[in-house]
Amino acid sequence: MREHEKEKSKSQKPILKLNGRSYEFSPFSIMVLIIGAPILCFFVYFFLSLRINYWLYELTAKQIAFILNSIFNLNSQVIIYPEQSKFPTIFIPNHPFNGSYSITTECIATHVFSLFIGIISCVPSSKDPLNMKDFKWRKLMVLIISISVIHILNIFRIALLLFFNFNGIPFEFIHQSLFFLTAIIGALFFTFVLHKWLPEIFISIYYIYPLISQRKRSN
Repeated sequence: MREHEKEKSKSQKPILKLNGRSYEFSPFSIMVLIIGAPILCFFVYFFLSLRINYWLYELTAKQIAFILNSIFNLNSQVIIYPEQSKFPTIFIPNHPFNGSYSITTECIATHVFSLFIGIISCVPSSKDPLNMKDFKWRKLMVLIISISVIHILNIFRIALLLFFNFNGIPFEFIHQSLFFLTAIIGALFFTFVLHKWLPEIFISIYYIYPLISQRKRSN
């Protein structure tokens, strides 16, 4: 009888409830999140760094120049080189220091995009039919919103960086300040979006605890 109860407890996964919804995950799906997300982040970062995505660097440079010219009236120019081994450059005339800024891999927030894409893509779906019904749509919506907001934050961050540097503030000082400010804003926004539309990310990580507890009780 006890052996039968042990087998039954092993076959029945823990069920967590939040806001009237039930959440149950397979151990495999959680392993995909824990192991697969970092691997996917690496490959996305590597892919975005390839020169076939040079258009991303050009687009970012042109959008930054547009902000500099339309808001701050700096008459900046984007220099595109025929060799794709060279990054696009934003040139600001009458600059008191160096008026040329290369838009590199870090400037287009490749590491942030890779992190978001890797994590969101590997978020597991609950087995509950109510959650599964709109899970793919919610995941796609969170992905699009997160990437769009981070991109907008990033181009305004760089535009402000170049504007303040043009007005005499040391580059490294303002670079670090704006980086931490946008990082905090981005992290808070990302957490809010995940909590509102994709709570499976937090619940699935917590789900590891009841899984381990159940395994210990059944042994």
